[in-house]
Amino acid sequence: MENKELLMRYIDADGVVKVWPGKAKNRLMILQYLATKFEPVKKYSEQEVNLILMRYVADYVTRRRDLIENHLLKRTDDGRIYWLNEEN
Repeated sequence: MENKELLMRYIDADGVVKVWPGKAKNRLMILQYLATKFEPVKKYSEQEVNLILMRYVADYVTRRRDLIENHLLKRTDDGRIYWLNEEN
């Protein structure tokens, strides 16, 4: 199955994640989708990250952590500044 078809299983027509996948591979695909909502090089506050994620997922706090843990977003040690990890 093509990635776009698979992605459409989990998001609605507005791009909102409607179901969180059970399989780790599919969860990573959704996290990669969420990472596309951030601009390269731009720095974000935690509040800005939350506002972006709120548009697409209900549990934005957990997804923010997931993005960090999966190295899709980076942040300063104090957690005040976030940015897209362009190495991925």
